[in-house]
Amino acid sequence: MSNINLLPWRDGVRAGQQKQFLAWLGGAALATLAAMLVINLWVHQHIARQQERNQLLQTETARLDLVLGEIRHIQEQRARLMELMLLIDSFQQRRNFSVRLFNQLPELVPPGVYLSSVNVADNRVDVVGKAEAYARVAAMIRHIEGSGWLMEPRISSIFASDAEPVALSQFSMLFRVNETIAGAMR
Repeated sequence: MSNINLLPWRDGVRAGQQKQFLAWLGGAALATLAAMLVINLWVHQHIARQQERNQLLQTETARLDLVLGEIRHIQEQRARLMELMLLIDSFQQRRNFSVRLFNQLPELVPPGVYLSSVNVADNRVDVVGKAEAYARVAAMIRHIEGSGWLMEPRISSIFASDAEPVALSQFSMLFRVNETIAGAMR
């Protein structure tokens, strides 16, 4: 029994175990490499799909920007048209104003008051004239206040004139048009 040498057998077993270990190590490296390739391929596919989605979103965003530009253009046109409509509407409402004012002026102006100019600007009327007496101008103010659609009469100036043959007082008066009542009556 003492002649049995187990060293070559142990070397053979060790060499087999080393080959088996290297085979397993190579298999694990190949499996890891294959898994990395599969994962890399999967990640690249997801990146490609996301890039396609991003491209689609960019295309749709550009298309929507064009649509929004058209909408802004349409809104600007609409705003201009609305301004024109409001202007035309105000002209429509004011077209009968002068006729009504000049139809009612004989009722507002008492005898002995003579108007030399009537200026209308927006809802303000400026009247310049002459009167035989201050009381006649006061009567005109009462008539304006009682009209219902004219309001806030104010005398800007009134002074006696030394003109011959009849001395007349010159006056300047302002009054406003009540837009709510005047608009309803137009």
